[in-house]
Amino acid sequence: MKTFIKTAHEERYSDGSKTLGIILNSDENNNRIDSLAYIYRQGMYIFFDTIMGMNDYLLYSDTKIRRSYVPEEDFDNIYDAPYIEGNFSEHLKWV
Repeated sequence: MKTFIKTAHEERYSDGSKTLGIILNSDENNNRIDSLAYIYRQGMYIFFDTIMGMNDYLLYSDTKIRRSYVPEEDFDNIYDAPYIEGNFSEHLKWV
């Protein structure tokens, strides 16, 4: 199944230290398949299953939260591709 990803929302900290956002994964009919929260900081994306997970990671340094680290260059290759095969979260290595 071909799917597509796009940034649904993004906000940058006022000091520029990091960016928080939501990635939307949709099918060919523009139906939502999934959405993931992320943090971008210093050339690395950190993806989370939920916004609450991202908040716990940011607020409490909770390292038990399921997350995936993706270097900027690797994410850019996926993001700029015409489509991805399957669900975006299946392409991530979760910790």
